[in-house]
Amino acid sequence: MSRIAAIALAFSTLSISGMSAGVTSVAHAATLPAMRLPVLVTVPAAESIGLLSGAAIAKAVIRYFGKEGTEEATEFLARSGGRELAERVTATALREGGEETTEQVARLVAKHGPDALKALDNAPQIGPLISALDELPEAQVKAALARLSAGATGRELAETVIKSGPRALRSELRHPGVGGQLTRSLGEDGTKLASNLTTDQAIAVARHADDLAALPAAQRQGVMRLLHNDAERMVAFLGRFAAANPGKTLFTAATTTIVLAESDRILGGDEIVFDADGNPVLISKSGLLGRTMESGGKALGHVSANFIQPLFYAAIAFVFSFAALFLFIKLYHTHQREKLLTSGASLPSSSDVIEGKKAERQDR
Repeated sequence: MSRIAAIALAFSTLSISGMSAGVTSVAHAATLPAMRLPVLVTVPAAESIGLLSGAAIAKAVIRYFGKEGTEEATEFLARSGGRELAERVTATALREGGEETTEQVARLVAKHGPDALKALDNAPQIGPLISALDELPEAQVKAALARLSAGATGRELAETVIKSGPRALRSELRHPGVGGQLTRSLGEDGTKLASNLTTDQAIAVARHADDLAALPAAQRQGVMRLLHNDAERMVAFLGRFAAANPGKTLFTAATTTIVLAESDRILGGDEIVFDADGNPVLISKSGLLGRTMESGGKALGHVSANFIQPLFYAAIAFVFSFAALFLFIKLYHTHQREKLLTSGASLPSSSDVIEGKKAERQDR
C-alpha cells in the first residue's frame, strides 16, 4: 500500500491545463458597508481534484499490472514517460468531463493498461473515443486500442473515430490499415464498402479513395454502385488500369464518365487508355473468355504446326501410297486374267482333242 501511495504522491505535481490556478484560501476579503466585518469566500481547489484523479489513474495502472507487478507499474510511471502520459490524459479528461470522465479513463486503464493511456493520449477528445470503444464487443476493444495507440496512424484513426463514430473502428478492425481510411475518405459509403469487400479488395479501392471522394456526388454514387454490385470485376479493372497506367489518376470526371457510360464493356474486359493529348479512350479487348480462347487457340496452333500437321501429312502420304499399291495390284491381277483368257482362246478345246482321238481310232 505504501508503494501505491508513493505513486499517487508522484501525481501531486500534476499540471492541469485549462483549470484555474486557485486554491482553497481566503480568496476575497470584502467589508460590509455597515458593519465592516470581513466576509471569507472559499473557492474550490482544482489542484486537489487533479491530484485525486491522477491518483485514481495511478491505482488503475497498478491494478492492470497486478499486485505482483507493482515494480513494473512504478517503472512505467517513472521511467518510460508514463507519468507525463498520465498527466496529459488526466488533464484532458478533467477538462472535458471532470471526475466522471476521469473515472471512465481509470476503468479503461485498469482493464487494458498502457495501451489505453497511449490511445487516449493520441485522441484530440477523450469522451467520444471512450463512447466509441464502449460500443465495440469486449473482445475487440484491446485490438482497437492497439490500433489507436500506434503513433501518427493512431492519431489519424482517433480523429476519424471522433468524426465518424464506432463504424470507423469496426472498419479498421476488419481491414487493418485501410478500413479506417475508407471511412475517413468516403464516410458511410466507405464503411459499407469495408463490410462487403475482402481485405485485398479494400486495399485496391483504398488507393483510389481520395480521388473517389473528390468526384461529384452523382459520379461517386455511380462508382459505389458498381463496387457494391460487382466488386470482383470492378476491382480487377482497377488493378488492370493501375498496372497499365502507372502514375495516372483513374477517377477524374472524364474517365469516370466513360466508366459509368460503358460499365458493361469495362466489366467485360475493355480498357481505358490515354491518347497523345492525355484524353481517356475506351478500347476493346477480348474478355476473359476471349483471352482464354485466344490463348487456347495459340497453343493449339503451336501443337498443330509442330505435331499434328506432320502426322497429318504422313498419314495422307501413307494413304496415297497404299491406294497406289492397291491399284497397282488390282490392275496387275486384271491384266493377268485377261492374258490368260487371251492365251486360252488360241488352243484347241478339250472336246476337239477327244473327238480327234476317237476319229483316229476309227481309222485304224
